Amino acid sequence: MASSVPAITILDVARVAGVSRQTVTRALNGLPDVSAATRERVVHVARQLNYRPNRAAQGLVRGRDVTVGLVMEDLRNPYYPELASALSRLASEQGWSVILCDIGDDEEKARARLESMVHRVDALVLTGCRTDTVGLLPGDALRGKALGIPIVMLDGSPADQVDAVVEIDYEAGVRAALDHLTGRGRRRIAMIDSSHIASSRRESYRDYLREHGLAWTGRSEVRDDETHEGGVRAAHELLGRYPDADAVLVYNDVMAIGALKGFARAGRAVPDDIAVVGTDGLDIGTLVTPELTSLSIDKTALAQHAVQLVDNILSGRAPAGSRERRRIGLTLVVRESA
Repeated sequence: MASSVPAITILDVARVAGVSRQTVTRALNGLPDVSAATRERVVHVARQLNYRPNRAAQGLVRGRDVTVGLVMEDLRNPYYPELASALSRLASEQGWSVILCDIGDDEEKARARLESMVHRVDALVLTGCRTDTVGLLPGDALRGKALGIPIVMLDGSPADQVDAVVEIDYEAGVRAALDHLTGRGRRRIAMIDSSHIASSRRESYRDYLREHGLAWTGRSEVRDDETHEGGVRAAHELLGRYPDADAVLVYNDVMAIGALKGFARAGRAVPDDIAVVGTDGLDIGTLVTPELTSLSIDKTALAQHAVQLVDNILSGRAPAGSRERRRIGLTLVVRESA
């Protein structure tokens, strides 16, 4: 049987850095009375040795519980408050606290928000963020991986710096939505997509239309902001470019609700003239007329995975560098709009 490699301890860091155990503790916890040069040397050694402190023990020393930083792109989109509510509730059951960080669209402001938050948390959960969001994190936050700070990505592209990823199976969801639309006799299916990212949903949509012999041209797709106003504009643009469309798949529910308004203003009845399917499964989809059919993301399940992954890494149950990947599906919730 192969012998296990002894875990690196704080004493190993202290020995290599040439400082006391107490100095290592103060440097890694951002406490005062440690010079910048000493702190940098300790952090460098900890990173090189892949030292991962016992966060549970640190919590006892600091007299506080674990704090998770939840980083989101835009709290104005109801998807993020719904997810934040689920994660905060589950974290509370663990005795944890959650700090929210809305990064917004301004890169410099986003960097400043992350800088002010990241040194106050024991773990980071990134959700709905662009891939380059990881690049906005302060350098010592990424070095923090060696200091036991997990970075978990929800519904985003994996990056080398993250410890775990929870992906959403949009391909299966898109196919379920299009199966539903074609089953209702819809054949001229358009798509309203995000103008900010290269959406995997668009590729799944195109693949489905090609495989099922359904019409597609460049006029079948419209892209706009991921907002209610973007949905209104996209609906008007779509009707101008593809007036014969009898159904549309929309990037998210907020845009889809905007599209409902845009079609109504243009005198198009939903679903009689054009069926509408959103994505996210937000509660607000039941507050509009007609109620919105949507591919629902289980926000509680997504939050559960996030909490489990953070807990596994903090407790040492997840091997260092394991980069666990999980996946959840979407559920088509059929209401009045399609």
